[in-house]
Amino acid sequence: MFDPDLFISWMASQRSGSLASLVRDAAWASGRDRKSATRWIGRLEALSLVTVDWDRAQWSARTCEITDLPGGIQTAVLTGTRSVGLALCRQLGAVVERPQPAEAGMPLPATVWFQYSESSQLHGLAASLGAQVTPCAAEALARSLTPFKPGPATAPPESRSSVEKLDPTTAEFTGVHLSRHRPTPGLYKYTLYGRLPRYLLLRRTPRQTPHHQHAGSGTWHAVGRREGTHYVLPATAFPLQWEPYPEATPHGRKTLGRLTANWRAPLPLTQERAAVLCTGLAGTRTKQGDRYDGIPLHIAERIAVSLRRRLETS
Repeated sequence: MFDPDLFISWMASQRSGSLASLVRDAAWASGRDRKSATRWIGRLEALSLVTVDWDRAQWSARTCEITDLPGGIQTAVLTGTRSVGLALCRQLGAVVERPQPAEAGMPLPATVWFQYSESSQLHGLAASLGAQVTPCAAEALARSLTPFKPGPATAPPESRSSVEKLDPTTAEFTGVHLSRHRPTPGLYKYTLYGRLPRYLLLRRTPRQTPHHQHAGSGTWHAVGRREGTHYVLPATAFPLQWEPYPEATPHGRKTLGRLTANWRAPLPLTQERAAVLCTGLAGTRTKQGDRYDGIPLHIAERIAVSLRRRLETS
């Protein structure tokens, strides 16, 4: 039976390597196909366990850290790839939970929490675990969030490529023919080498207006699908939703609650990591979208502002 925590320990010893090899090894260890293994590795990235360079097809293990959760609840979570086993964590007083459901049929690694009364306790735990102590990583990452800006200009897709454009009203891609029609600003998807999806954002060049835009003119930028989706969607489309816990004691903008991102506009990696670090738990897939627990209102607000997305509260 596949043990995700044993696999994480192995990754901690390897530290880095080829993404293709990691996918192959994860698929072999779990008995799943490579597509499932790739999706699972993507979830590890959102859990702050690993960093993946998808373009260069490389991965690296994140440093094992113990960081306190927001909300002043005197609870810390273990992040990064850990070389120690769960048995030692339990001996040190950890609360261990195995997430459900699995991702692509592959169980996710356990979440490890420690309760403490004084911050000095965290340094003792870190020494025993070979980890570093980091002040609330969720708060720090949320403070660093800024609105997405496209990177350097790049070449457009070939006119003969199979190209699709995002429809802002549905957040779904539909086919377009660049060989027949000049492109208009928006998010485009095309297939590289017949198998790898790539996303390009076409922006109007400065001084252009919808009435004076030269057909086919503008600047192309390589982007991630999620970042590009939020960039082109109207702020009111598929808003983020935050609701406080019914039993939560009101603490203004520090009140804890649940954040839901519509499945048509999921959180990009950095924003998702900020949400996940609030508890150490992966988002839960629901009919409405991905739901993240333990999110203070002010972190939900920073996530929404960074995505130019409206935040609905209840």
